[in-house]
Amino acid sequence: MPEVVPAEVTSMGDFMTDTAQRHHDFRLPAVDRAMSLFELLAESHTGLTLSQLSRKLDIPKSTAHYLLHTLHTRGYVQRSSDGRHYSLGLRFADVARGDNAELSLRTLAIPYLRQIVARLDLTAALAVRRSAEAVLVARVESRRDEGGGTWVGRHVDLHCTALGKALIVDLSDEELSKLFAGRELARFTTKTICTLSALKAHLVEVRARGFAVNDEEMVLGIRAVAAPVVDSLGTVIASITVRGTTRLIPTHLIAQLGREAILASREMSQCMSSERI
Repeated sequence: MPEVVPAEVTSMGDFMTDTAQRHHDFRLPAVDRAMSLFELLAESHTGLTLSQLSRKLDIPKSTAHYLLHTLHTRGYVQRSSDGRHYSLGLRFADVARGDNAELSLRTLAIPYLRQIVARLDLTAALAVRRSAEAVLVARVESRRDEGGGTWVGRHVDLHCTALGKALIVDLSDEELSKLFAGRELARFTTKTICTLSALKAHLVEVRARGFAVNDEEMVLGIRAVAAPVVDSLGTVIASITVRGTTRLIPTHLIAQLGREAILASREMSQCMSSERI
């Protein structure tokens, strides 16, 4: 239905101005608040507390809390060591630095991830390493996914995830020592590998079998299997993983899933070499 031009609008310029003004007046409050919060945090050099943000945004503390919680979960906001101040998170940098190589990698990976999900009915994802963290860059969800926690852009630790261990499997002991220098291997469950010496010994096993396993090392009740993706020089540049609950991935299926992950990673590696990615 065509838009009715108000009687007081006498020219196309007036009409465009009037339409733009009415569209400007219609804004989603939640999005508007999030953008205002980002701007406040960007202007602050020391971060802002919940009370300060609530006051500056002129919203109740409970509303500010839920807003911060959502953005913190997605990585767009981070909390300082004192637990009170908030600042912009690393996810902003990730979005800004999404270069052509990573986009090409993501585009190439999606068909392989879809094939994995079709065969295994488990959620599949692709990750790359950034310093001492793994970042998910592509994901295809299974209809049976029960665990959540694998959104694109999420940062996860290397030592307690299958995709993380697959990303560092080609590093020497010296390179591993340098990568984790000054970093504590956080314990998430009783199964988490918490020392660098234990991690190095574990990676020897990963190299031998060709795939990595996360057996409830980050979240109880969640298992995952991953294999490295290499470039034409044999350097690990990404990892493919399948994940699910312990009900969906009982221990007797781990070896089979490992072979599936290796197959997918090899096919993707060969395709990358032929495409010169």
